[in-house]
Amino acid sequence: MRKVLFLSALFLLTFIFNNHISAQPNTDVGIKANFAGGEVASLDDGKIVLQTKDGAIEVQLSEKTEYKRIPPDNLSLKAAVASSLSEIGVGDKLLVTGMVSADKKTIPAKSVYLMTKADLAKKNTQSVEEWKTRGLSGRVETYNPQTRVISVKVSGPGGVQRTVQGVTAGTTQFLRFAPDSIQFSEAKKSSLGEINAGDEIHVLGDKNADGSEIKAEKILTGAFR
Repeated sequence: MRKVLFLSALFLLTFIFNNHISAQPNTDVGIKANFAGGEVASLDDGKIVLQTKDGAIEVQLSEKTEYKRIPPDNLSLKAAVASSLSEIGVGDKLLVTGMVSADKKTIPAKSVYLMTKADLAKKNTQSVEEWKTRGLSGRVETYNPQTRVISVKVSGPGGVQRTVQGVTAGTTQFLRFAPDSIQFSEAKKSSLGEINAGDEIHVLGDKNADGSEIKAEKILTGAFR
C-alpha cells in the first residue's frame, strides 16, 4: 500500500513538471498524507522548514534519507540524479516523500527531490529563448477538428497581420488559462475541442521556411475580454 501511495506521489510531481507551460514549474503541491512540496524557508541543524501552499512543514532528515536532483534541461523524475543535503539552499524547490504527521507539521523524509534556484533560473532563460525563436502568439480565426488545423491571426511589425496555420497532432500538448487567471503556472490541461474562435493563443513548435505553418508541440489558449 505504501509503495502505491509513494508511486502516486511521484506521478503527481511528474504531471506537474511535464504539463505546465511556464518556464518555472509549479512544485508547490502542498501537504498530503505521503508527501509535501514547496519552497525551502530555512535549513538548519539537519532540519528543513518547507513553505507550502498549505502552510509550513518541518522536514526531518535522517541517514536513510535519499536525495535526488531534477536537472533543468529535463524536468522528469526519470532524469533525477543523486544529490546531497549540501546542495539544498533557501529558496530551492523540494518534493519530500514520507508519512506526514497527523497535525501536518512534520514529515520524516524518505526521499527529497530538489530543484535549485540556479537550475530554475537556467530553465527560465532557456524557455524564454525557445519561445522567442519557436513560438508565436495571436488570435484564433478558425479551427477544423477533422484536419486538426488551427488558423491563427498574428500581428507583425507595423501592425501588419497574417494568418499562420497551426497543425496539431496526437502528441500536441493543449493547455488553457484558468478563467480567473492569466498565469502560465495556473493553466489547466485542455484539448482541441475547448478552443474557440477569438481565443488568445500561444503556439510552440517548428515553423516552415516562410512562417506560414507551425507544427504545434504546445498550445495555450484562453478567452479574455
